Amino acid sequence: MSVAYRKDEIVSASRAARSFGKMLADLKTHHKHRIAIAKNNELEAVILPIEEYETMAEALALLEHIEIYRLIEQRKRKGSGKRISLNALLKEQRIAV
Repeated sequence: MSVAYRKDEIVSASRAARSFGKMLADLKTHHKHRIAIAKNNELEAVILPIEEYETMAEALALLEHIEIYRLIEQRKRKGSGKRISLNALLKEQRIAV
């Protein structure tokens, strides 16, 4: 997935190190919604307000639970009668919990 960043959202790593406090203040006051850190013209990291990060983490956890539920319901419909442990199912589907 590729995300587009505006020019004012991209900060060099050296500038980020010099003005980290201001960057945090900009995020806290919602002057900026995210800051992308670039090193050697490559985007390396994104700094987000904690609320946005927590919302994203919760959404990801919910999606993982939905996928697990979907797999369980799919297996129940197949009715193979074969039992598989949750750990084996998660490993088979490459889902980390």
